[in-house]
Amino acid sequence: LLMLSRRDVLFVLGVLPAMTIAAESTAENYDVIVVGSGAAGLSAAVSAAQNGAKRVLVLEKTPTLGGHTILSTGYMSVLVHDGADEATYTKAVERIMEVFLKTGEGRGNPQLVRQLVEKSEDAHQWLSSLGLVWTPQSYQTLAGLTSRSFIPSLVRAGYDYIVTLNKAARMHGVTTLLNAKANLLYVTPQGAISGIRARVNGVEKVFTAKAIILATGGFGGNVAMREHYDPRLDATFTTTADPYQEGADPATGDGIVLAQKLGADLVDMDCIQIIPFWGGRLTDYVGADIYLTGEGRRFVNEGDSWKHIASKIWQLPNRECWVVTDSQSSKGASRSVKLMKDIVQKADSIEEMAAGMQVSPRVLKETLERYNRFVHEGVDFDFGKTTFTQDISQPPYYYGKEHLYVHYCCGGLRFDERARVLRKDLSVIPGLYAAGEVTGGLHGADRVGGWAITDCIVYGRIAGKEAAAQTR
Repeated sequence: LLMLSRRDVLFVLGVLPAMTIAAESTAENYDVIVVGSGAAGLSAAVSAAQNGAKRVLVLEKTPTLGGHTILSTGYMSVLVHDGADEATYTKAVERIMEVFLKTGEGRGNPQLVRQLVEKSEDAHQWLSSLGLVWTPQSYQTLAGLTSRSFIPSLVRAGYDYIVTLNKAARMHGVTTLLNAKANLLYVTPQGAISGIRARVNGVEKVFTAKAIILATGGFGGNVAMREHYDPRLDATFTTTADPYQEGADPATGDGIVLAQKLGADLVDMDCIQIIPFWGGRLTDYVGADIYLTGEGRRFVNEGDSWKHIASKIWQLPNRECWVVTDSQSSKGASRSVKLMKDIVQKADSIEEMAAGMQVSPRVLKETLERYNRFVHEGVDFDFGKTTFTQDISQPPYYYGKEHLYVHYCCGGLRFDERARVLRKDLSVIPGLYAAGEVTGGLHGADRVGGWAITDCIVYGRIAGKEAAAQTR
């Protein structure tokens, strides 16, 4: 484990004190300040402006907008009414909640989950009203467990969300500052939010506001913090936002540390999602690929929850598996990069693929024939897979080794249905709101695939609306 200094420990545990703004401070005044410019932050900023906040500021610590969202595959899960009567719709809500709570091992907050599901369609329509155009069909995204995910593009969905939301923010007069790292929250003597300090292009600045929304993402990029809660996830694990360590993952727990100084409570911090992502996998939906051991045999239901799939990969030698698809599948945005970096290979026959994988061609052929038989029969007798979009029979074949990466933090700041940040005694920190991956208590031990973007939009909008009301 890494040796931590006293300062590191204070940073990890977030016990440095907050401050009040000195009377002589020269500060810029805003109604609402949002920290973070991913889907949650920009949704909050647009929502605040739409709900009456006149001066809205977004602080983004990096030189570009987007956070993790701009890098994401971008599947957004939605419960659509589709003409169903209220009884049928209510049953659908309850079924999704059951899946959420089962996947989260009972640790998710049912009230937060219900609100997320019930407001998902409105969030989807809101994005459409801002100009986002969707592909016509829905998908079962990986670990989504059912087909209800929508996407604006198979190759640049995350980018599309950010462009759409940023355009709306500009139309509503939202101010954005890049290279602006927030480092301290200010409060009144009574404990209510009064402002924030940030280092903007190397200069310390103070901004006042009656409401601040934290949308800074999770802490997967902070090795010390994640090791504190899950000692297994040391520096040998890279993240899905910086898989090849060519840059830096901006999700370093900033909002969590800021809020802890005000006594904010944390929940589910040990629930860090690891997934196979930046290796041999080319598709982001269920039914177009299979996962194989080093001997060329299937070992898991590829449509299961991430936690179950990861646990199975963890048991394999070197924590790695092969992923195989063919020419029929719709490849994600990573296809060209993976082929260029030789992470994924192409083969014109099963025999060529077997040679590249160094497995028995007989075993690989038997595996594919058995799986394709399941596809045509609609039943997976080996692992219970239920979603099939194709067989795997049309060359060229694509194959590559897949590994586990730190992907998503299910834990974070405890918050309520109004996106208000809560203290350990469950009292509200007046004027402090949070949305997106910086929050905890919604997903529980594990997250159902496709609901992270929905979470950002739904609770970002709620945070913006509530923050605007706080300024009045």
